[in-house]
Amino acid sequence: MGRRLAAALGTATTIAAVAASGAWAAPSTTVARTIADCDGDNLLEWAPGEAYLDLAAPVPPASETACVATGARRPTLPNTASILNFLQLTDFQLPDEESPARVEMLDATQRVPGLNPFSAAYRPQEALATQVMEAMVRQARNTTSPVTGEPLDFAILTGDNADSQQYNETRWFINILDGTVGRGEPDPEMDETSGTSDRKIVPDSGIEAGLAGCDTLGLQYRDNGSIYDGVRGGGRPGFDAGYYEPDGAGDGDGYTPDRARNQAEVPGPHADVTLRDFRGLFEAAQQPFEAVGLGMPWYTAFGNHDALIQGNSSDAFTGPIGPSPEQVNPVYDAIARGCLKPSKLPEGVSPEQFLADPARYLTASQPVVVPPDPRRCYLAKDEPNDAAWPCDSGGWIQQHSRTTGTPVGHGFEPFALGGQRGPGRPLEARSNHDGYYAFTPRSGLRFLVLDTVTDDCPVPVCSEGSVDHTQYQWLDEQLTAAEAAGEYAMVFSHHSLRTIRMPSSDPSEYPIHYGERFDRRSSPPRPVQAAPPNSTLEDLYCRHPSVIAHVDGHEHENYVLQHRCEDPGQGTNPFWEISTAAHIDWPQQARMIELVNAGGRLSLVLTIIDHLGPARPGSGNASDQPVELASIAREIAYNDYQGSRGARGTRADRNVIVPTGKPVTPALLR
Repeated sequence: MGRRLAAALGTATTIAAVAASGAWAAPSTTVARTIADCDGDNLLEWAPGEAYLDLAAPVPPASETACVATGARRPTLPNTASILNFLQLTDFQLPDEESPARVEMLDATQRVPGLNPFSAAYRPQEALATQVMEAMVRQARNTTSPVTGEPLDFAILTGDNADSQQYNETRWFINILDGTVGRGEPDPEMDETSGTSDRKIVPDSGIEAGLAGCDTLGLQYRDNGSIYDGVRGGGRPGFDAGYYEPDGAGDGDGYTPDRARNQAEVPGPHADVTLRDFRGLFEAAQQPFEAVGLGMPWYTAFGNHDALIQGNSSDAFTGPIGPSPEQVNPVYDAIARGCLKPSKLPEGVSPEQFLADPARYLTASQPVVVPPDPRRCYLAKDEPNDAAWPCDSGGWIQQHSRTTGTPVGHGFEPFALGGQRGPGRPLEARSNHDGYYAFTPRSGLRFLVLDTVTDDCPVPVCSEGSVDHTQYQWLDEQLTAAEAAGEYAMVFSHHSLRTIRMPSSDPSEYPIHYGERFDRRSSPPRPVQAAPPNSTLEDLYCRHPSVIAHVDGHEHENYVLQHRCEDPGQGTNPFWEISTAAHIDWPQQARMIELVNAGGRLSLVLTIIDHLGPARPGSGNASDQPVELASIAREIAYNDYQGSRGARGTRADRNVIVPTGKPVTPALLR
């Protein structure tokens, strides 16, 4: 970061609103223009850009004005005021939707939204997730700060990069971030073009040559005339349990192009949706494509979908709890690598029962035969004990050292990169197979990345997070060290503070620490769960004046929240929580976070970014171009009745200026 020569700035460089120019040549942030449904037809269009709100001032009571111009004004600062500019990406949840280990039938798509904990087991847009990620990467390469004009220094992913702990899902997101156009081949296991230098992302999975061994239960493979072997169609007029069918008739309830029919067949107000047909969509989504790569360093954090089966179950690996080596669960491993894909939840069997013992109920689930693929194997978090090829190439953490990007390890291993320094994971994280670490992005700043995945929990659904005592002590020590060094700290995790509230069944992790005592987003705030006094992350941050913000994802929603440290005994250091929406769901956005020197005070400028896909895709047959497919994915996600159209948040949750109340230190001016 030596290019920044920020000197002490007087009042002339405080953030001031000035008239912006008209339409910019190549808008890359929502300050220039955004995407919304402005005419209520369930289709998206370009909408006016959104000016920044200064959260130092009272927020307007009705601040959701996505389709009304907010005034062509934006703050500007000289580039020397920029201290650090980075990108937060979160919740790509790249799924192998053709995998036998998927449990779409647990989604219960015809149930009332919000009442089913397995409602994320199926999304009509999920086959297009790799293209959405590629469209965001391409946008990020061209993005600069609307305030200072500075480019992005690096990106940090706050978890749920893969969808279900699978090897191929993990390799897809690493390779999309790294790019496939340069030299090097870190994962020959994924190479679909052996003997050539033409590496590409191949979203398709399943190896037809393996069908010769798929005579289990006397079932045979039925060629459907398509390279796509995921769930589709199966619907009919009236109540059913089908899925989205982009080629025409056969849509399940809530997934049709008929707006009135969707409302008639699905209960509640959420089914006022319109899922247009795009013929050949699923086949186009399986086509190989070149990934251009971020072209900048990137770091990552563990999410529950990265380390648990579809984000819920820790049963892929067994063995003694604690620091013992991780051991493959042969039952789950065989299902993932195998040929039988469940299609129906057996009558009288609950989703929890099925997840607890899928082999027991597999025959009764009316399985269909799909081409098998060993690259669907589950990855251990850390070095596995006995995983077979290709998962013997290393756990989820080690996959980040099999990279053509920078830094090697992407935070998990020691590195030195320009002005950035990282010690990698501490010894205690390595011994416990955990993935938390610290790095220094530039002088005067310390970034701390947590592992909030609950590896062992007492219930079948383990999607929410926790922090064990060893990690909590490490975080406390890091914040103390930051203060001694005159540094400010930002903390990153997958789970938001209010969703770090999951008990653990591993006694070696106790006492368990939650994110906050009260759910700050409820009105009035309500208790989260019983926890030892003054032991939450919120309590810790309130005691440490080094803390600026906690950045997270998991909730698939944009919001910006100030924690005021008002509870007795918490401390006196107010801080901000910044949570960003998912790429797998509407609105498929990322967030730029820029630290700036505003007249000697430190502020955060938060800017929302749409991916490169056009606001409205054309109709008719689907293209196989990633950016065009990403545009279709956004429209479908907007019309997924199980999703939330409120996930964009209000204007106060998107393009905002966040005052930290902290002075710019001499270290930040170097």
